[in-house]
Amino acid sequence: MLLIPMVPEITFGNHMRVALDVGCVVASFGAYLFSRNVLTMSVAPKDVNENQIQFALERGVPAMVATFATRSLLYPSQAFDLIHCSRCRVNSTRDDGILQLEVNRLLRAGGYFSWAAQPVYKHEPLLEEV
Repeated sequence: MLLIPMVPEITFGNHMRVALDVGCVVASFGAYLFSRNVLTMSVAPKDVNENQIQFALERGVPAMVATFATRSLLYPSQAFDLIHCSRCRVNSTRDDGILQLEVNRLLRAGGYFSWAAQPVYKHEPLLEEV
């Protein structure tokens, strides 16, 4: 994982205790963090990932299907030390940046937001700009 060399002061399980993994597909990043004593909730988009979430749950990884871009998630403010968004396919500038406002609400002070954007969207101009 690239997260460890990029942010070496993170000590998983000590300073980093609770994470949210958005766009998780099969929750592999959540399982990775879970093995390092970080409680991770993996959230997948509602449209295509119900089977993958079932697979994650069967592996013992906390996971759920939700819509992240249109509604607030049902978590209290400042609930997470890390929010990881991978392959979210969400335009973060839409609706005056409502996604970034929700991330800001959910992150604790000093928390980390990690956005992993793979080049698979190169034929989708709106997502290229994100």
